[in-house]
Amino acid sequence: MGGVRLGAAAAAPSTAEQTLWEAHPSPLLLLGQAMSVGLVVLLVLVGAAFVFPSLADVGRNTWFDPSKAWLVLALVLGAYVLLRGITIALRAARLRATRYRLTNQRIVVETGLVTRTLLEVDLRSVDDLVFRQGLMERLLSIGTVSIVSSDHNAPRVGLFGVKDPRAIRELIRSQAYALTQRQLFTRST
Repeated sequence: MGGVRLGAAAAAPSTAEQTLWEAHPSPLLLLGQAMSVGLVVLLVLVGAAFVFPSLADVGRNTWFDPSKAWLVLALVLGAYVLLRGITIALRAARLRATRYRLTNQRIVVETGLVTRTLLEVDLRSVDDLVFRQGLMERLLSIGTVSIVSSDHNAPRVGLFGVKDPRAIRELIRSQAYALTQRQLFTRST
């Protein structure tokens, strides 16, 4: 799973930039998609097991051959699983290529498989923080931390699939608070 490293707790900011936390989004974000592929295949197979025998018995159709129908169904399901597998693998690669880093001065989000994008938010510009966990995310102990800032280049930033999102939200909040307390003008809330 994503490498997570927690550094020193939020203390008085120093002049040197220090990494407090870094991680990749958890691959567990893709669990729901993988489960949906398995559910679709299971439902189609169960449905076919009920429908195919009844079609063969209706008037002893000469146009319906159950063995060929199972072969066609296997090919269609195989193609579906292959395409969905490729999609999930690409998403997993994108997740692995995403890196989150919190320093004592900024939040850095680095993304991209082929081309890289670096997004930075100065902690002094953080206006609001929210963490969100759906039911499945709560069971997996992952979630999303949303950052609202007054930064014009990145007014909203999401840290998706982070472990223990409440603790990460608090770490960002305490560090942003420590930075803005030392300024003449504090951030608007």
